[in-house]
Amino acid sequence: MKRQIKVLLHNGIIGSEVRPLYFYKAMRKKIIDARIISFGACNFSCPYCKRNGHFRNQDGSIVSSVFCNIKDLYKVVDDAIKNKQVIRLSGGDPVSFQDASISIAKYVKKNGGKFSIAHNGSSPEFVKKIIEIDLESAAIDLKATKKQMNKRTGLRALGGKKMYEKSIETQKILSDSGVLLDIRTPIFADTKFEDLLELANDIVECGSLKNKFWTLRLYKPVAGCSWKAPDMNKILKMIKKIKNKYPNLNMGLRAKWEPSGFLYF
Repeated sequence: MKRQIKVLLHNGIIGSEVRPLYFYKAMRKKIIDARIISFGACNFSCPYCKRNGHFRNQDGSIVSSVFCNIKDLYKVVDDAIKNKQVIRLSGGDPVSFQDASISIAKYVKKNGGKFSIAHNGSSPEFVKKIIEIDLESAAIDLKATKKQMNKRTGLRALGGKKMYEKSIETQKILSDSGVLLDIRTPIFADTKFEDLLELANDIVECGSLKNKFWTLRLYKPVAGCSWKAPDMNKILKMIKKIKNKYPNLNMGLRAKWEPSGFLYF
């Protein structure tokens, strides 16, 4: 039985959120807008989630999510294609609604659009299914080092380590397939250079760097989470040291969504 689709609203409307894909610039491509469809469930429970993904209903969905049907999402796709926007499935996480995600991917391809996903990297199998249909770009999370993954994702026992390994596997699949890949890592006040170096080592080793970009995202305080925001100057120094070691690793820092808030290295 197919799971009923739940999504998150943006300004009270399904699929109205639009965000630029800044990492395209590093791939020598024009920055293009993505129309975001955010699904209302996730298999992670990150304490810092800006979508309130750590607040769940009994069915596991995010408390603020609402029901919709696939035709509602097709209408979002139609409008995005009309406006020459990339359709990006996000969340929550699209892995929580695989049937709907695959249906949308097929619909986008049928109608000549461009398709993208933002995924926490937990399911290489899901990503393989999407690639078989069509996938221009993907944003895959690498939220922390193996030791820190449980803390950052809200997972228990060895779940974090397993998801870390799955994220690396997912990145390699995408890289080997030629999909434009944005790897995303949140940065906090307690993030150390050694943490970033460990992540950089694994990113560099898992597939080609030609179509790969690493975005560091400055954490901004979220209600209910006691973690602190990082000092930007310290982070810039860390990035410089990473670039000295791995000059061919394309990197960026997102401090805010405006163009002036995204830095390339």
